[in-house]
Amino acid sequence: MTAVQDVTTPRPPAGRPRGGRGRRAVRLVCGLLVVAAVAAAGLELDHRLNTIDLPRVNQPTQDGYTLTVYFTPSEVYYHGPRRSIRDQVCAGQSLPDGYPADYLDRVGLEGFGRTARGDYLGWDFTRHCYFATDRPPVGSHENPLVPWQSVAANQLSPGTRIHVVDCGRGLAPDTCARVKSADWRVDDLCSIGCDDAKHLDLYIGEQTAANLEDQDSYFVTTSARVEAREPEPAD
Repeated sequence: MTAVQDVTTPRPPAGRPRGGRGRRAVRLVCGLLVVAAVAAAGLELDHRLNTIDLPRVNQPTQDGYTLTVYFTPSEVYYHGPRRSIRDQVCAGQSLPDGYPADYLDRVGLEGFGRTARGDYLGWDFTRHCYFATDRPPVGSHENPLVPWQSVAANQLSPGTRIHVVDCGRGLAPDTCARVKSADWRVDDLCSIGCDDAKHLDLYIGEQTAANLEDQDSYFVTTSARVEAREPEPAD
């Protein structure tokens, strides 16, 4: 997921790290997710950095892929000191004065977070401000992100179907089986760390446990083998 922002935390290291600090270290290398525009209060609000001009070409089956994951954090699992966002609210928005600081850091990394009151808090990477929306997280074409289906990638055309043939190193057997059986599809963009054909960011859905980073479904793996199938042409 993809770009350095003032509220972001870095990405996790390769392998199977077991701590938040380690995960955050590689997130800077793997990058932040990108571009998806959301309409709120009449404004175009980009929850990802705009990397639409990056070249995208279809690639054949290849070895040596890096696979990372992204998710939607839930405020109920974060209990750090509250941080005011009074000076970081997008124009036309009405938001609570503050949220747990660790939750805000994660929203700044992932782009969206579910709030304790049930709606979503978004971070506009272009305007550097927060906004609220009732819509679940969306991809680069304002399409809903689908858990264990949506993929963020720059070098593959939107709609490209992805089949993970070999998970590479570092995944638990059950997680690898789920990754390989999933019907992945490119419908989001990625930037820093994802600007080549051998890095895919897989969306695993909303956070359902406090210790998500210690679960097998939260991983970085290298040396994966991936088949990419171009989208069917429209009739």
